[in-house]
Amino acid sequence: MPYVPAPVIEKLGATMEELELSHPYWVRIIGWVFLPIMLGVSIWCLFLPVWYQRYEFILFLSAAFLGGGCLYMTVHSLKTLPFMNAVITLSEKGISVKNGSKCTSVQWTSILKVRHVASAQILHLYDTQGNRFLSVTEQLKGFSILVDCLHDKSGLEL
Repeated sequence: MPYVPAPVIEKLGATMEELELSHPYWVRIIGWVFLPIMLGVSIWCLFLPVWYQRYEFILFLSAAFLGGGCLYMTVHSLKTLPFMNAVITLSEKGISVKNGSKCTSVQWTSILKVRHVASAQILHLYDTQGNRFLSVTEQLKGFSILVDCLHDKSGLEL
């Protein structure tokens, strides 16, 4: 990802002290409606050979490949649902995640790990205690700015 210089941030109408990121409404709606359906579909795909009482190796293999891959991506995507409505504020000191009445602030130096699940387009951030404090999709408004700030401020890469 390319570095986002300060003039680009200023063009967004903000300074680094007040840069707020959030998911678009269409991503929120699709997440809350589509992901539970995909969870059911992926579990159904896993059990197709048993459902039809066809116990051939190739059917188990194809069901595991189709349902397992879908289940893997869906589980990671479901981890973003608690943060879908959150407002993420980037500052010189760190990241603040305001989700309803709950606000979590983490300094840049306290971010221990970044886990990028490319197949599901999900980014998980972990603090020094190993707790996941933020999970976002790549459709987050300003995702590339978040990634660049993570790289510049904490030295972590995807």
